[in-house]
Amino acid sequence: MNKEQIAYEKGYRVTKEGQLLNPKGIKIGCINSAGYKHTSIKINKKYTNIATHRLQAYQKYGDKLFEYGIVVRHLNSNALDNSFDNISIGTQKDNYKDIPEENKKKMVYKQIKYPKEFVLKLREEYKDVKKYAELSSKYNIPFATIRYLINKRKVFKDA
Repeated sequence: MNKEQIAYEKGYRVTKEGQLLNPKGIKIGCINSAGYKHTSIKINKKYTNIATHRLQAYQKYGDKLFEYGIVVRHLNSNALDNSFDNISIGTQKDNYKDIPEENKKKMVYKQIKYPKEFVLKLREEYKDVKKYAELSSKYNIPFATIRYLINKRKVFKDA
């Protein structure tokens, strides 16, 4: 059973206006670092986050929400608007189409290219230290980037 189904069974609901309610009907929720409204509920002695928009989608579409490749869409691109009419489901491609054109232009992904010599040096260093975190700290490069540079076969031309 998915966490949205469990939350629904426990009595959590989202109103037509998009307000999350606990089983007693009290308004609850906060905003996470990604900008979505959510709350935490206890499932099997552990707390887990329930996103308001996903619970609204479950109430609206049922188990279709859990089909492969399906995501929850905010039709007006406002992540805080979890109203019934603003929530839909679709593919990631559909979700991208919901983004206003002026916002798409702002979505520039910064990709840093590292020189071949640096990547080779990094790989040699890793053979000695065997710790991504140590290299991340030493070179002030995110842990995930260090791991990517070390493990990907081709991260630069002629690799």
